[in-house]
Amino acid sequence: MKLVSAAILLGLVLAGFKGYAQADTSFLSHVVNSLDKYSEANPVEKVYLHLDRTGYVPGDTVWFKAYTVAGEKHGLSAISSILHVELLTEKDSVIGRIAIPLGTGVGWGDFALPFLIKNGNYHVRAYTDWMRNYHPAYFFDQAIRIGELQASITAEKQKNDNPDVQFFAEGGSLINGLRSKMAIKSISVNGVGEDVDGLVVDSDGNEVAAFSTQHLGMGVFALLPQTGKTYKAKIIHKNGLQFTVNLPKAQEEGFAIAVNNSLADSMSIRVASSAKLFDTKKNTKYYLVAQSGGKVYFTAGFTLSAQSFSTQIDKKRFPTGIVQFTLFAENGEPLNERIAFIQHNDGLKLNISAGKSNFLAREKVNITLNASDRNLKPVIGSFSASVINENLSNENTNSVNGILSSLLLTSDIKGNIEQPNYYFINTGDKINADLDLLMLTQGYHRFEWKQVLTVNDPVPGFEPEKALQLSGYVENLAGKPVPNSKVSLITTDSGFFKMDTITNQAGKFTFRPIPDEIVKYVIQARTGGGKKDVKVVLDTIAAFTPRATGYISAEKDSAKELTTYQKQIGQQIKLRIDKRTIQLREVVIKDKKEAVDDPFAHAANPDQLIKNFPKEGTGETLSQFLQQHAIGVTFLNNRPYNTRVIARTRGGASPPPMQILLDGAYIDYDVYMSLNLTDIESAEILRTTGKGLIYGPERSGAGMLFLISRKHTGSRGPSTPDVINFQSKGLYKSRVFYSPKYDAVKINTQIPDLRTSIYWKPDIITDKDGNAAISFFNADTKGTYQVLIEGIDADGNLGHKVYTYKVE
Repeated sequence: MKLVSAAILLGLVLAGFKGYAQADTSFLSHVVNSLDKYSEANPVEKVYLHLDRTGYVPGDTVWFKAYTVAGEKHGLSAISSILHVELLTEKDSVIGRIAIPLGTGVGWGDFALPFLIKNGNYHVRAYTDWMRNYHPAYFFDQAIRIGELQASITAEKQKNDNPDVQFFAEGGSLINGLRSKMAIKSISVNGVGEDVDGLVVDSDGNEVAAFSTQHLGMGVFALLPQTGKTYKAKIIHKNGLQFTVNLPKAQEEGFAIAVNNSLADSMSIRVASSAKLFDTKKNTKYYLVAQSGGKVYFTAGFTLSAQSFSTQIDKKRFPTGIVQFTLFAENGEPLNERIAFIQHNDGLKLNISAGKSNFLAREKVNITLNASDRNLKPVIGSFSASVINENLSNENTNSVNGILSSLLLTSDIKGNIEQPNYYFINTGDKINADLDLLMLTQGYHRFEWKQVLTVNDPVPGFEPEKALQLSGYVENLAGKPVPNSKVSLITTDSGFFKMDTITNQAGKFTFRPIPDEIVKYVIQARTGGGKKDVKVVLDTIAAFTPRATGYISAEKDSAKELTTYQKQIGQQIKLRIDKRTIQLREVVIKDKKEAVDDPFAHAANPDQLIKNFPKEGTGETLSQFLQQHAIGVTFLNNRPYNTRVIARTRGGASPPPMQILLDGAYIDYDVYMSLNLTDIESAEILRTTGKGLIYGPERSGAGMLFLISRKHTGSRGPSTPDVINFQSKGLYKSRVFYSPKYDAVKINTQIPDLRTSIYWKPDIITDKDGNAAISFFNADTKGTYQVLIEGIDADGNLGHKVYTYKVE
């Protein structure tokens, strides 16, 4: 990154500030150089997934295209060549994970949803290995819903619960004697913004301010705190109930920063100090720095010669996106921070046309796309297109995280942002004011200035992934890392293959590259002296509270919309009733307990006992063996289902799978899939409800599969934590979206076409004139069809456009 020029770096002084000597610029130079060095060593990589839609039915496919960018200009990333994409439950259990290749920052893939998947809220998460060096909150995360919405309608209506109300002083802190903006954020028990009214009273009972939230539970008011007084807010809830919340305690001395971002071409900044601070710090040097995307765009140094100052800054200095203003003390300590959003509306201009606005069912549609930059010059870019029926999708356009909101907003801020797309698909003064409210109530946490300004550079824990790799760490039996441990990766799939490596000082190891195909491995570790007293642990993604937005709330959707959506789901399920698709269900860890000598390790009076498990490998999986020997049990995607439960399941509902226990402990699907056939000594099957009542109807109702390991029976010998088995899933090869062609001669027109995704195309490339074209056929469903095209050009300019037409 090139340094900011001397004219910008040293010549920008806030109006009214006292001049400073040339030597005083050393700190500003240090800030610029340090952030430059930090950004080069820690480039920010972001990922956005364009999903074909966010509402699905069992048996559908989730189609997506990934756009991975890096740097302050959001150019397509060359850092990583592998992207990891996961499908998770609402409780953050991973039920599907694939790795897709990235070519110049883009790639695409899909998740096939099984017919028996549990209805509910899920979310799709995407990240690169390099992104794992930072908080998972910066991963891409988008909520989706699958199936009917029956449970949430009553569960979310809790009329007597008060919202969570928080207050945020502009710039960080309230200062006695200084008038400041105070932002409010009110969150309902359902996790969404909820509007409230209120009054602020001081400790003497005097009313000093009134407020009303204006957008998604956010609002702002002015407050002038006084020494010796405390303040609280009397909140008036929409249900008529009232409650109080204490405001943050004001400090006796400090600075207040006020930013006015309402003007189109410039923004004003006011810095004020308390009287006490001015008296003690008069003529002390302070510094103001503004950065965006890891690059400094504005600096100013000043001597405190007056109690308040203000200046205007041309917005053209900054790119579109979040700008972070930080006030530094002379010793380099950050004192105050304020973030603002600069919106130039300078994204790609996408012109979409279908030639006419009304079509018939199954009629062919020819869409043309022309892409140009802010100066209307044609661009060559990579784009993706999705087509859905708005009347059947129940989509909330504001809640979906589009390419603009994702890469310019949510990827830089921790915490949930409700309706992120709202700030980009609309324009106007109210939108800008609402966006500034968001900046007042959210924090920018891409880095800490103290970390940037230190001499020592942190060593990233994860390197950019150029090819598939396998990583983990080795620890001793006391849980301490084991450096210089020899780790071997062995496989006999398609011939013998072995790789060796040595752990670093943190006990970490990495094997790269590993084959792109599905391969079973054995990983073995030894100490530097060849001893076995170690444990191998593979790297995983730590669980965290998902930031995904867009979960459907029954309070926000009319009964008519829900009914229409559920009718469509019912029709889709009827068409899929005979499909035997891959089963993916929620992974729930029921219990974790020691199983040795546990009387529940074995079923009470089982319906069937299977003992003839092989001790040597036969090439069969555990599920394949059980499928051949278990009576009254069928396996869908390796999950056991009780045929009695399937037989009595009616109305297209999804039967639950059998509960699985290993040595008396309930295990989830991932643990079951990690078991080798030779790990098991015997299996006991309990299918009848009466026999399972001892375990509780909620666990035994679908039947139970008891697995008893050789370790539990003592026939396998002691545990070997120094050796683990692992199956690499390889790189995922995306399927091709099927779009029927009704001008073909052998199309069966008697089968109703109820596609939920009308069309999906992830690999659109515009030519030198900025043009591209796609074509598809409408489905039988009537309504408003929505064409969404998103993409990026070679310079990192982003584009998002929605086009609609009618099918009658």
